[in-house]
Amino acid sequence: MYGLVLEGGGAKGAYHIGVYKALIEEGIEVKGIAGTSVGALNGAMIAQSDFQRAYEIWHDISYSKIINASEEEVKRIKSGRLSKEDISLLVDNIRGFFVDKGLDITPLKNLLLELIDEEKIRNSGKDFGIVTVSLTDLKPLEIYIEDIPSGQLVEYLLASAYLPVFKSERIDGKRYIDGGIYNNLPVNLLKDKGYKDLIIVRTHAPGIVKKMNFDGLNIITISPKDNLGRVLDFDTETARYNIKLGYYDGLKALRGLKGHHYYIESINDEDYIIDYLLSLDEERIGKLKGIFKIEGTPDKRALFELIIPKLSTILGVEKGADYEGIFISLLDRLAEIYEIERFKIYTYQELLNLVKENLISQEYEKVGIIDRIIEKVDVLSLLTKREIIKEVGKIIL
Repeated sequence: MYGLVLEGGGAKGAYHIGVYKALIEEGIEVKGIAGTSVGALNGAMIAQSDFQRAYEIWHDISYSKIINASEEEVKRIKSGRLSKEDISLLVDNIRGFFVDKGLDITPLKNLLLELIDEEKIRNSGKDFGIVTVSLTDLKPLEIYIEDIPSGQLVEYLLASAYLPVFKSERIDGKRYIDGGIYNNLPVNLLKDKGYKDLIIVRTHAPGIVKKMNFDGLNIITISPKDNLGRVLDFDTETARYNIKLGYYDGLKALRGLKGHHYYIESINDEDYIIDYLLSLDEERIGKLKGIFKIEGTPDKRALFELIIPKLSTILGVEKGADYEGIFISLLDRLAEIYEIERFKIYTYQELLNLVKENLISQEYEKVGIIDRIIEKVDVLSLLTKREIIKEVGKIIL
């Protein structure tokens, strides 16, 4: 049984839903959920086994489902510009000077009242914990479902998600603020319940992430390499993209897929790449030596000791990567350059064939391209790196 930890992040929470879709498809059973802010909201829907409804909400998300705001206010939120009043509100809230200003989130509250089945969550047999901060008491709360007074779950979920620019409400006379200012990734809530197998879903939203000792834990971290957008970017198109991204990132983590930007199945033949490199003829290695300004070193030695390490640096491959990792990084980067469809799971050979088609279909650069690359190779500007990767791809592949 796994525990699932969902990082806060407002509109970035669409990513959680894509990841959970992957967990369902891979047959991963989740017994405990902990989340902060939107992680708490999504976690509640998961705890009550209502993934499909959560998916529908995020797939069709809009500003009107979250806040009561004028068109001008929505434009300001989209642009990321906060007024002096917004910033003043944030400062006042954090200092504890309580005011009744802020964005009206009545639509969100009404949506949660419609969606959340408190009794279903309490009777689910799942552990469920959330984080918020009491401004009245100047005290963080890391609480489980059993600690929340009966009938008040929606209020506490909202308390976990009260961003400083939201108009907050009192619970039993106390004001609360988004739990992300204390612990935006509450791994400890499940660790303290005895969970050893944890799936952690990141959003990289602003907030405090506590340092933890992970010794003895089996952790799968699912984390976007893309920017998920702004915390208040409740835009339908952005949400749908992030759902898809979360789904494929989830499959990558669970299936051990390779690639940085793409999703590529492992070659599963440790000798394949080495044999391929050894088969490169003298002419092709000579071109590679020309690009990287290598002279006086025998071809095969130059290939393995100088050319491949230099290519790895250009690709940004981690030190110690094997030849499969380097080749897949090259393939991944070429696929990105040629704008090949990203959201699909490829075998190495499938993506290689598509890259080759692009290499063949595109007109070869003018004769002087290698000379131009050689002149600039030490500078390694962004443009030069792209040129080198394309030219190396043509030669090697």
